[in-house]
Amino acid sequence: MTIRIFETDSHIKEFSANVLECSEENGIYKIVLDKTAFFPEGGGQPSDTGKIGDAKIYDVQIINEKIIHFADKPLKVGEEYSCALDWDKRFRRMQNHSGEHILSGLIHKHFGLDNVGFHLGEEEVTMDVSGMLNREQLIFIERLANEAIIKNAKFSVKFPKACELKCLEYRSKLDLTENVRIVDIEGYDSCACCAPHVKSAGEIGIIKILDFYKMRDGLRLVIKCGFDALADFEERYQSTRGVSDLLSAKQGEIVESVKKTLETVSDLKYKNRELKKRYISLKANLQSYEKEKTATFEEELDMKEIQVFADSLHKRLQGIRAVFSAVDNGFNFAICGEEDKLNAFFTRFKEQLNVRGGGRNGMVSGSVGEPKEKIEKLFEEIK
Repeated sequence: MTIRIFETDSHIKEFSANVLECSEENGIYKIVLDKTAFFPEGGGQPSDTGKIGDAKIYDVQIINEKIIHFADKPLKVGEEYSCALDWDKRFRRMQNHSGEHILSGLIHKHFGLDNVGFHLGEEEVTMDVSGMLNREQLIFIERLANEAIIKNAKFSVKFPKACELKCLEYRSKLDLTENVRIVDIEGYDSCACCAPHVKSAGEIGIIKILDFYKMRDGLRLVIKCGFDALADFEERYQSTRGVSDLLSAKQGEIVESVKKTLETVSDLKYKNRELKKRYISLKANLQSYEKEKTATFEEELDMKEIQVFADSLHKRLQGIRAVFSAVDNGFNFAICGEEDKLNAFFTRFKEQLNVRGGGRNGMVSGSVGEPKEKIEKLFEEIK
């Protein structure tokens, strides 16, 4: 049986241990030690990584009650090796997990909601609660959580006997009866948990709720704590500063500056649409085709504008009138004409070109993945 150092001392970074077992499967080596500080995946927290001797440990799991260290090379059974955790990764995870416990304890205490899910990912930390909270309530909880850091609330671990569990008040997602590890946060929480935690809240540094949204019948919170929260702030700061520089506005005035910019863009879009309408109307009235079938090629028209242009040409000139506007790998188009003639033409058009689209009532539209020259040639050939 492997002694679980991580259960009683979360801050051991390096230790020595003897190899009890070493087996190989598909080029992966499974190591069992007589003691370990490597935390195996559990409770929403990924496993530790690190090294045993010169073997890289990239995963740790509990399988058939054994703690298995997955390594990239074999180790000799019976020999003692120096072991080292990837400490920065472990400590950041402890900061996030411990911060989540403080938040969950406070939410349970003040609003009676339970933590029903927790995921500690590389990019995102989420916790799910069993009911809804609004932004003001979450701001209240976040402030209380950070007060726990200021007070440097102490973390402690205990393993109560089965008879003692009946008298204890603690949070747990499962109905546990034995081998229960309780993590206490002085004045804030008591919860069943298998993972390593900080020794005091001051080590967390900061607890920040970044986002929240409805999840099934409850709420999902996106959080970051400690160094991860600091890194997140730096990333957001650089983005904010970049936007501030682009807008030539102070960081505190970005929202108003963006509003004004969006209003300007909206106004310009409106003016651009009106100019395009005038352009389409003028050009349609200036066209004078003798041919029954024509293809007009334009730049930067959207589908609605293409359709209006084609319809205007047909109403003035009759016949088959098509308008094309370039897009990636081809053109968007609209073709108008008397329905029977248009249907016959469009059948030939689709047979000979790479076309997607359709329509009714004298108009077809869609996209064609062919060069301009081939489309023009087809208009000449189809009788």
